[in-house]
Amino acid sequence: MLYINFSCPPLPHLIVGGNSLFRKGDIHERRVLNHTFDLIFVSTGALYLEENGQKFSVEPGQFLILPPDNLHKGYKPCAADTAFSWIHFYTTGSYSYSESPISYVSTKMNKHKYYKKDTFYISLPQYGTIDKSFHDVLKSLMDDISQVKIDKYQNEKLFYSSTISQIQYQQLFLKILTLFCDSNERSEEKDVAAEIYDLFTLNYQQNFTLNELAAQYAFHPAHIIRCVKNKYGISPLQLLLSIRLNKAKQLLADRDKSVNGIAASVGFSDTSYFCKQFKKATGMTPVEYRKSMAPVKSE
Repeated sequence: MLYINFSCPPLPHLIVGGNSLFRKGDIHERRVLNHTFDLIFVSTGALYLEENGQKFSVEPGQFLILPPDNLHKGYKPCAADTAFSWIHFYTTGSYSYSESPISYVSTKMNKHKYYKKDTFYISLPQYGTIDKSFHDVLKSLMDDISQVKIDKYQNEKLFYSSTISQIQYQQLFLKILTLFCDSNERSEEKDVAAEIYDLFTLNYQQNFTLNELAAQYAFHPAHIIRCVKNKYGISPLQLLLSIRLNKAKQLLADRDKSVNGIAASVGFSDTSYFCKQFKKATGMTPVEYRKSMAPVKSE
């Protein structure tokens, strides 16, 4: 996935927002927008857009950001009536592209930061799906900033005067960007946490550090902790411990396996530490747990 990273300050700013309705058979125009990002969010139907040779199918609940100075066009007509909201925006600051978002790392306030804001980044995915829980709020905000309506059925383009101050328009625009960031973080957190769970499940015998996980997934350690906690309610290392102990419970059913051997096989180099953690989690020692298990009946 490609991310667009805006270096702030200055913040990106709204130019204009609008709503469009395309009929079945309509196709997006061919154009290059100079000094303007075009953000599109589809409510119904689908838009088929191509940017510099890359094709995107933007369906309900999905969005696409078209950067400035690149040729974009429709590569095939709409297959059904398609309604979408759009925003033209820009920044006078710098922006860059990357394959992963730039994570914000909070630093401690000190007296040298009273008069100058540290650089931070707004990282927006170029293309993706907005979490369903945000759809109604996002559509409402985009309607609030809309000053243009394009209706292919009526073959008209209507322009509306500002009903609120420019500061309010910019505030609404920043709320919209916040929703895109939040929705992306939820999806990202879900994916990263699930990947870490799978990694631990397949490699529970190995030891992992937060720094190793951060390097592997290209995120700050604090972000890794937040992702896993949001999905599983515990830290990454607690998750690894839980997976190891659950595997140990399964192995204890085999009464031929020693506790020492089981501890080593699930990643514990110290049997006493294994027994301590096992009792803390289950309320029983491994031996007591084994005795509590119903014996396997032979056929």
